[in-house]
Amino acid sequence: MSLRKRHAAPPRGKSRQAPALRAVEVVIDEIGARGDGVARLLGDLVFVPFTVPGDRVVARVEGKRGDGLAAALIEVLDPGPGRVAPPCPHFGRCGGCSLQHMDPALYAGWKRDLLVAQLARGGHPDAPVAPLIQVPPASRRRATFAFHRSKTATVLGFNARASHSVIDIGTCLLLEPAVEAVMAPLRRMLGEVVAAGEDGDVVVLATEAGLDVLVEADARLDLFDRERLAAFADAHDLARLSWRRPGAGFVDPIARRRPALVRFGPVAVEPAPGGFLQPTRGGEMAIAQAVLDGVGPAVRVADLFSGCGSFTFPLAARGAAVHAVEGEEAPVRALEAAAAAAGLNVTAEVRDLARRPLHAAELKRFDAVVFDPPRAGAAAQAELLAQAGPARVVAVSCNPATLSRDLDILVRGGYGLDIVTPIDQFGWSAHLEAVAVLTRR
Repeated sequence: MSLRKRHAAPPRGKSRQAPALRAVEVVIDEIGARGDGVARLLGDLVFVPFTVPGDRVVARVEGKRGDGLAAALIEVLDPGPGRVAPPCPHFGRCGGCSLQHMDPALYAGWKRDLLVAQLARGGHPDAPVAPLIQVPPASRRRATFAFHRSKTATVLGFNARASHSVIDIGTCLLLEPAVEAVMAPLRRMLGEVVAAGEDGDVVVLATEAGLDVLVEADARLDLFDRERLAAFADAHDLARLSWRRPGAGFVDPIARRRPALVRFGPVAVEPAPGGFLQPTRGGEMAIAQAVLDGVGPAVRVADLFSGCGSFTFPLAARGAAVHAVEGEEAPVRALEAAAAAAGLNVTAEVRDLARRPLHAAELKRFDAVVFDPPRAGAAAQAELLAQAGPARVVAVSCNPATLSRDLDILVRGGYGLDIVTPIDQFGWSAHLEAVAVLTRR
């Protein structure tokens, strides 16, 4: 490693200050957990985005970041062996992808190692981690676009890296073709309906019946606006079009031309507008299969943080009696309606599991428990499972760090870790799903 200017190392015991130096020359040693390259500078870690191990780069130090320094890439002097040309013209400006410059093999190895490293930090360096399952590009069925309406134009796309500014996107390699194709018409429609100076989001979901679109913006729609929106839904054959003002407790239905159905196993469900779903069909199927394999022959199953039933229905269709628990009412009502129509042995409950996890007496009703919490994890529920959980537990997570914490709670409570499967459905990013299967020893 060489420097444009050299600085003496600070005395021992003194805290390091960010160097006054702005431009530095460093060699990237590894890729960190957020996807940035990591170099060393006078004992400090330097995080440089859009780099790979072996890159010799010039970077601009911009300030502190945790225990290290944040830097911006200025120039790649000598590329490392894993660097490739990014395929997207928006790469580097759009905040959606941060790793398109990595060779596919290097990227896949790093993605799996995210999980391995977190499990090791949690005290499980020998955890059985399966090979990475990857979902291909052009398969993202659900996307949230940001938009801004200025006096002269409407910008629609994704937020820039670490910014609230919106990068106008014409094409996206991750999206299903139908979702990508509606972006330009959406941009034009928003320009007609939203006032200058306003911004918001648009959630687009590709369902089996067509696109389901929810616009979230602070606009008071008059009769003419509603007519324009209904005409837009007709012109583009949308299944459903809805509007929600920020802070409003309800969704304004503009057009419901047919049920916006998604299928979980053999069961069709109509989720609420903007409701949470896995972003890709392939990722959802891979997670559901890992859940089914992990639950095994269990007859009575609790599906915690169930959403609108992505695991509930594959389990019930296989013959299990499933009790689904979810903190929001809309997904539970959609789940109940689909279960009744399918005639399956499913019960459901609205319950905040972070505040009111299932207790010991309730857990005794089940042969297996599945839980799929938000990024914060399920520490409270894991503690009670460790004390009185059933023979089998399957933990699904979108955050390897909180998954590792929850698994440690379960293992200390007497469970053994059978297998952890990493699933990458957030391509070219640092986000990773995982499914862990545990049995009581």
